[in-house]
Amino acid sequence: MMSIAEFFEGLSPGRHEPLLEKVDATIRYDIVDAGRTEHRLVEIDRGDIRAADREKPADCVLRGDRAVFDDIVDGRASAMSALLRGVLSVDGDPELVVLTQRLLPQRSTP
Repeated sequence: MMSIAEFFEGLSPGRHEPLLEKVDATIRYDIVDAGRTEHRLVEIDRGDIRAADREKPADCVLRGDRAVFDDIVDGRASAMSALLRGVLSVDGDPELVVLTQRLLPQRSTP
């Protein structure tokens, strides 16, 4: 089982995603746990990926409970299905959710 911390650590330093070479954007993941919010910022600069623990304005903000993000980073759920179920919210450019799906583990099938 991959933890949220392991997932974001795996995005930095210097990961390059060729399929995102036309993307220049920031995505912030707001992970809510017992009334406290942890902020994870992912910056994409023409395919170069950097992740950091910080709160900063972003082009797209995904917000949800820790349990939802646990399922997403472990491949038990997708961000899109969580959005459709209403357990994850998006603020900003929703197209970035679709474009950055490839950074997230693919949903495993039983």
